Amino acid sequence: MESLNIGSVDNGLLYRLNRYDSNDIEKHCKPIDNLGSLQVQGRFLKEKNIYCYNITIYVLFEKGHEKHLIGDKDNLCKELMIFYLGHAILPFNHFYHQFYFILYIIIFIVSINGHDVPNHKHDHVHHPFFEFDHEHCHDHINHLTNKENIKIAIIGSGIGGSSCSYYINQELKNHNKDIDYTITNYEREKVGGRTRNLDIHGDYTELGGSVVHPLNENVIKLVNDLGLKFRRANETDGTLIIWNGSDYTFSEHPIKIFNQLKMLYNYYWSPIKFRNGRDEVVDKFLKGYNISEPFKTVEEFYNRLGLLNVTKLTAKQYFVDKLGISKDFVENILSAGMRVNYNQDYDSLSAFAAFIGLVGTENGLLAVDGGNYKLSEALLKSSSSNIIDEEVLEIEKVVEDEKDKKYFYIVKSKDSNGNINTKEYDIVVISTPFEFTNIKLKGFSKDIESVPKKKYKKVHVHMLAADSINSTFFNHPNDTTINCVLTAYNKTLPFFSLCQNTRGKLNDGRTVFKIFAPSKLEDDYLNKVLVKPELLHYHVWRAYPVLNPVEQFPSIIMDNGLFYNSAFEHSISTIETTTIASKNTARLISNLLSSKK
Repeated sequence: MESLNIGSVDNGLLYRLNRYDSNDIEKHCKPIDNLGSLQVQGRFLKEKNIYCYNITIYVLFEKGHEKHLIGDKDNLCKELMIFYLGHAILPFNHFYHQFYFILYIIIFIVSINGHDVPNHKHDHVHHPFFEFDHEHCHDHINHLTNKENIKIAIIGSGIGGSSCSYYINQELKNHNKDIDYTITNYEREKVGGRTRNLDIHGDYTELGGSVVHPLNENVIKLVNDLGLKFRRANETDGTLIIWNGSDYTFSEHPIKIFNQLKMLYNYYWSPIKFRNGRDEVVDKFLKGYNISEPFKTVEEFYNRLGLLNVTKLTAKQYFVDKLGISKDFVENILSAGMRVNYNQDYDSLSAFAAFIGLVGTENGLLAVDGGNYKLSEALLKSSSSNIIDEEVLEIEKVVEDEKDKKYFYIVKSKDSNGNINTKEYDIVVISTPFEFTNIKLKGFSKDIESVPKKKYKKVHVHMLAADSINSTFFNHPNDTTINCVLTAYNKTLPFFSLCQNTRGKLNDGRTVFKIFAPSKLEDDYLNKVLVKPELLHYHVWRAYPVLNPVEQFPSIIMDNGLFYNSAFEHSISTIETTTIASKNTARLISNLLSSKK
């Protein structure tokens, strides 16, 4: 320890400045609850050495009363600390440093003069946490309240990152009230992630994740709690057909009972076998909402619900071989729901993903009014998260004391100008697929640094305006307006789905359509399937994983304070299941902090 200076000022106040080097930090840099004193500390990195400065201001007795550091003087205390620590790295023996420091102390004395201490022995000032050097400062304790301050970084601000911020905030407020914390989200693109709006002629439509099912308990509650509203997601006019490349295998009747009778007539007991199997899987999945104890691995989650086997088999193995559903029914009817939602075929798609995708084709689906991305915005606002518009390049684990398991994480990021920045955190949550990042892990074991990865499906989205879908091309009667074409099992088909978009009609009377395809469609082909088409927007992105049966899930808890929130996405990718993963990660973090106490 190096004592830089000891000074005194009349009117009953003494101050002492100390600097501790790396070896003495943990021994000396602790809150001191001196009677009638205020101790403020700053900790920062300089030339690869960590220094800890503290100023202890002793308020002495005057006329039988103890001086009182009252809460409304917080700003002055903060200014005093910021001023002094901003100059403390320079030699303190400079005259102007001493002059301004004493001047601030005199102002401080005048400001507290005349205020008596309440009758209780200690009166702590509740104070916002000090941050002096945003690049190097690493403070663990709010020394005016003796409350631990935990810094949490979340990488990503899509539904996963934003809901994780929200749930962490809720968990710590409700179950760890004696912990101060800050939450920071890193986002290199747009808040909302894969939920994104597209403006078409002055009105919006969903470019990415577009639907919420009425059974999605988490999202329904979040939208209601945050004061948002829902709208119907699939209200369009016309007939839905399923096309196999040469003819349509199904044409929707406006009276639902006729569709059901048609299915039974053509496929016998297969529709009933499917419905029973689907209801069994959905019922098991819904029981997960009643489990409060967090799961530590994705396997544990599915094991608890009795669904692990459903993630390990293909839809072909489960539907045809296990449930006895006819191959014709799967290929001609059920495949349409799998292809429109995940652009994948039943012979490679996992059975669990197939069930979830088929549930997502039902009527009554919802979307957040104004765009699903608004949910992410509202979640971040509610959690008071700081948003940093930078790309994360590296996460490094730094061990301060291996014996006492004291560590922190350095997050290195790059801003839009190419500048490299570093910040230190106690907890880091990766809430974006590793496959989307270039993040390097440093200071971890090799097992952690080799995260199991999945391929992501490239989806080519075409937004078009046209007079109508060309019924003749699909061998469908011209007297019926087709509003949606889904596709049966046929790997040679050039698109997965062609449907009227909820954007509806433009002012000139044309209808907006959305096409999902495995590659960009040529103009000649678009002119065949649509009447007078005009391409309004074309977008390619990796919308969801290739959801084949999972052999190995990534770890959720990668390290003591490092969590992978997107591990769940190796089995399924929906807005709702993402919130389930986020709520679980928040509970794991809350339990971690409780155990540390």
